[in-house]
Amino acid sequence: MANTFQPNKLTDLIAVRAAESAAYANIGARSYLADQLRPNMRNDSTEYTFVVKDNGKYVGGKTALTNDDISEIKERPVKAKLQHGNIVIKTDMITDVLEANWDKEIAVPNGKAIAEGFVADCIKNDLGRQNIAFVGTGFLPLSKASRALGSITSDNRYGFIDPMIDSVLATVGKGFDPINADPIASKGVYGKFAGTEFREQQFLPSVEISADLANELSSAVVSGFVQAEGAVTATLKLTGVSETIPAGTPLFVEGIYATNLVGNKMSFLKAFIAIEDATAGAVKVRAVDFAGQGTKEAIKADGSNVTVADFSNKKLVNPITAGTYYTGIIRVEGAQEFDTLKKVDWSNADQSSDSIEGFTVHEGRVVDILAGTNVTRWYVGGVSQCIESRGAALVLVKDSQPNLVTM
Repeated sequence: MANTFQPNKLTDLIAVRAAESAAYANIGARSYLADQLRPNMRNDSTEYTFVVKDNGKYVGGKTALTNDDISEIKERPVKAKLQHGNIVIKTDMITDVLEANWDKEIAVPNGKAIAEGFVADCIKNDLGRQNIAFVGTGFLPLSKASRALGSITSDNRYGFIDPMIDSVLATVGKGFDPINADPIASKGVYGKFAGTEFREQQFLPSVEISADLANELSSAVVSGFVQAEGAVTATLKLTGVSETIPAGTPLFVEGIYATNLVGNKMSFLKAFIAIEDATAGAVKVRAVDFAGQGTKEAIKADGSNVTVADFSNKKLVNPITAGTYYTGIIRVEGAQEFDTLKKVDWSNADQSSDSIEGFTVHEGRVVDILAGTNVTRWYVGGVSQCIESRGAALVLVKDSQPNLVTM
C-alpha cells in the first residue's frame, strides 16, 4: 500500500509553523553568510569567523600630528558555530492513510518543536553577548537600554522579553504602543516602547538573587580578570562571595566603562554577565576586547585602554539586590547573524525542503516496506548568534510580588 505523506506540502507547513516561532533568530538579524565571498567572512568548516573592523583614533585640536596619533588597525574576530536541530518521528502506513489534517496534527507540533528547540539553543548561546545591562523595576530598564542603543545607531531596535515582564508592567497599568506587523512575524508582538519593537520570548533565564548573595555582592571585591589569548570566555574573580551567582547575573566593575560601536566611552559601566552558574566567586563571562581602538568593548574613565591589572581590588558598582528578575535582550538591527543551510544531502531518502522568513526546514523520509512504517526526519542547520555585543543589551526587570496571585 502506498503511503500518503506529501513531502513538499508537509515541509511547507512545517516551515511556516517554524518561522512563526523563530522570531528571536530572524527578526532584525542579517544574513552575513548568504554570500561566502564577503570580505568580512572567514569560513572554516562548520565554524565561521566574523570580523569587526577597527577604526582610527580621533585627534582634534591640532594640525601637526605625531607618531602617537597613528592608530594600528586591528580586526576583532567573532567565532560562531553551525547549530543543528532535529525532529524524527515514526508513523505506520495505516496512520498515514487515515490522517488528513497535516497542519494540525503534523505541521503545528513538529514545526513549533523544531523552531523552539533551535531558538532555545540560540538564546543559551547568546547569553552574555551583550555589552551593557540595565536592572530595575517597571519600564526603566527597557527605557534605558532602548535609549542607550538608540544613541549609538539609527538602525531599528528589537526587544525580546520574558512574558512575565509584560505581566509585571500590566500590574502598574502600563503597556506597549500597538504596531502593525507582517502576519508571520506578528506572533508574540507586544508593541513599541522607547523606539524599540518588543516581542514575547520564552527560554530567557529568570534570575533569583537570594538575600545572602545580595549581601555578599554588596561588599565583594574584584581580585582579578583571567583571559587567555584567543579564548572565547574569561573569568571574573571575586573575593568575599561563597553563594552561587546565577547565570544571567550582570556585574559592574568600578571604573570599567562600556564603549559604543566605534570604541568611544559611554556614560555607563560595561556589564560582565555570568554565562553559567558561578561558585566560589569565579564568574565565567564572555571574553572582552580591551586592545583595539575602534573594536574595544571596554574602556577606562579617562579614555585609555583597560588592562587586566585594572581589575585588581576594585568594587562592584550597584550590585543587584535580592529578588526575582525576568530578563530580556534588546539588540539593534544587524547585531545578530542568522542563516540556515539551504541544502543537505540525504542519500537514499525522499527529500524536500522549504524556507519561510529565512528559516529553512529539510525533510528526509525512509520507508520500511516489510514493517509498513515511515521514518521522517526534519532538520534545521544554521548560525544564529549576536556578533556585535556593543549593539545589544540585557535587561532585568524585578518582580515586586513573585508567585503572588490573587483573585
